[in-house]
Amino acid sequence: MRLTKAHKIGIGSALGVLVITIGYASVRARQRDKRFAVILQAISGVLADIEGGLDTTKAFDLQYKERVLQSVSQTVITLKKQTAIGYASLINSALTPWYLNDDEEKIYGVFRGLKDKVQVSQLANAYQEEYENNLIDVLKDRLSTSEIKIIMGIVAKLPPYRTL
Repeated sequence: MRLTKAHKIGIGSALGVLVITIGYASVRARQRDKRFAVILQAISGVLADIEGGLDTTKAFDLQYKERVLQSVSQTVITLKKQTAIGYASLINSALTPWYLNDDEEKIYGVFRGLKDKVQVSQLANAYQEEYENNLIDVLKDRLSTSEIKIIMGIVAKLPPYRTL
């Protein structure tokens, strides 16, 4: 089969357009990947700054206190059980029914009154025992993202534990 000059030009043009399109798509994909990497890095940095990294969420772990007590040879200062239950009660009373506004300042005040992350863990444990709900899950369910960030910021500034 013989190709005419017009067919050869048409096939050549189609191949040229195909090569240019593939090259353009490749360049765009690399640019998009670079932008995506920059965005992910920025998001990771913001989350680490706001939430205090993973260490902050560890403070809400019910076993955090026990792990600290096992790993530290000195006497760790802890809350009395009744004090932790009192703080849990304050938080629970600040969480009003859905049709009323929660008292966020009361909740912030409780967290500002805690001295270290062991006490945060004790509070989470007392809340779990008294109200049969995970404290951090209840807070995330009831409060806005900005209010959670405030709480996480308060907890992030606390030392892991205190000793005598």
